[in-house]
Amino acid sequence: MEKVDLSFLQDMLQNIIEFMPSLLAVIILILIGWIVIKIVSTVLRKALKVAKVDKLGDKMKEIDIFRNVNFKVSDIIIKTVKWIIILTLIISAAQILGLRMVSDGVTAIIAYLPKLFTAIAILIIGIFLANIVKNGILSAFKALDIGGGKVIGNIVFFAITIVIGITALNQAEIDTQMITNNLTIIFGSFLLAFTIAFGLGSREIVQRLLFGFYSRKNLKVGQKVKIEDVKGTIDAIDNIYLILKTEEGKFIFPIKEVNDKIIQVMDDE
Repeated sequence: MEKVDLSFLQDMLQNIIEFMPSLLAVIILILIGWIVIKIVSTVLRKALKVAKVDKLGDKMKEIDIFRNVNFKVSDIIIKTVKWIIILTLIISAAQILGLRMVSDGVTAIIAYLPKLFTAIAILIIGIFLANIVKNGILSAFKALDIGGGKVIGNIVFFAITIVIGITALNQAEIDTQMITNNLTIIFGSFLLAFTIAFGLGSREIVQRLLFGFYSRKNLKVGQKVKIEDVKGTIDAIDNIYLILKTEEGKFIFPIKEVNDKIIQVMDDE
């Protein structure tokens, strides 16, 4: 009878026996990691609840582009921490098992995370600032009683958001040269057209400001005046209207028309 060569089976069994301690160490590592994730998640959730970080999400939903997006800031933070712990466990397990390529790859991912988080923070802060500027433009146009404030506000908002977005992409080490070149041409053309249009349209704004300035310089609230055939007391005056209180009621005169009329001051005390 021929003798069966069992050396291959012996080698395989020997490899399995040598591998068992590493496998057991990985299983223990996974169990410990699972416990750590549960503890960290519970503690972190309570801490974030006390810190009321979800109010930041409510603030973000006030911005149009986030209005229909449902998310909780606390859940995002907790899931991010969970995945960082999981990636750390993968690195440790790969090192125990001698999987150098896996360990190096995951290590590179973790090393990249600070840049990614910084880019996200820049983008979020930039969007908040863009929204503040947009609301400021809307308020200014509303105060001056000028139309088009919403359109201009949205244009400025998206322009700032795009610039901040490119900055965030650069921080994340994503090549944006092609995007920047194309946007430079588009923005240049747009700003030229906008400057010409706004320059022509701003004459009315400046005119109203001057009308309001000269009217408040020569007139004041409480004066008794006569504007054409209407006699009364000045109740309010601003860049848009002059309100005259009479016995018949209140008369509202557009400020630009007041400057074209003859006004008789009845009592200049």
